[in-house]
Amino acid sequence: MTLRASLTATGGEALRAAGTVTLVDLKRVWIRHQALSPFRMEYDGRRPMVIFLFSPARAARGGPAAPRGAFSLLLPGRPRSLESAEPTETLAVAFDPPTDCSRVDPPDEASQSRVDPGVRALAHEMRRVLLSEGDQARDYLARLADTLVARALLVRGGERVPRRRPDLAPFNLRRVQEHIDSRLAERITVEELATVAGLSRGYFSRAFHAATGESPHQFILARRLDEARRRLDAGAGDLSQIAFQTGFSSHAHLTTAFGNAFGLTPQAYRRRMGLMAPALTDAGP
Repeated sequence: MTLRASLTATGGEALRAAGTVTLVDLKRVWIRHQALSPFRMEYDGRRPMVIFLFSPARAARGGPAAPRGAFSLLLPGRPRSLESAEPTETLAVAFDPPTDCSRVDPPDEASQSRVDPGVRALAHEMRRVLLSEGDQARDYLARLADTLVARALLVRGGERVPRRRPDLAPFNLRRVQEHIDSRLAERITVEELATVAGLSRGYFSRAFHAATGESPHQFILARRLDEARRRLDAGAGDLSQIAFQTGFSSHAHLTTAFGNAFGLTPQAYRRRMGLMAPALTDAGP
């Protein structure tokens, strides 16, 4: 696998991290997690690969944008250069092709992004394990990777999982996302977002979930957590202030939500990423 990243994999090592990139080589599967940062990868087309997006991505050289929670399946024999026009958090899992890999869609179709709740749940658990448990959870991580691959092949293969067609027009979804980002520090209701989209509350909730794979509440929480993590990465040290600025009711509320999402408290996350913030206080370990 040829990568342009802050760290390259070596065959005999289980887990290494440098900056924003964590690599795991488990022989049968190879895992790469990149925290929110500029993304570029050279896919050599040798082994099939699943790429999951924790944040939205837009191809640097044109093409459709991919929403948060989408995954793509890259098939052997078609090298590709992947680059996002904006910072993106990703999980890539390369694997030995199973006997039924030929059942998936042709390369042009298979490379397109899809949203699936099963793949999303497995990817988030893999991220939690990578950030909080590391090398001590090799066997569990390998099983998670195998299951994620199996689910991705199921969704993309002959035994298709029916998809609901998104009902929310791209321009409407963009307006809603921009509205959320502009008001993270304030209370945001589903009724308010439905008004922005010009839809009824019930129709909007169904259409939003079909388009993003998340409920409006889940999406808002994820955006608040992304912004809180961005502020931590930028060196902000006062958790109470970060909580206020990102829409959490208190320091404790932020700490709990951050730990549930990432498996680490904010202070533990700072230590893990090697970011120093002497003024940071945290109730967690």
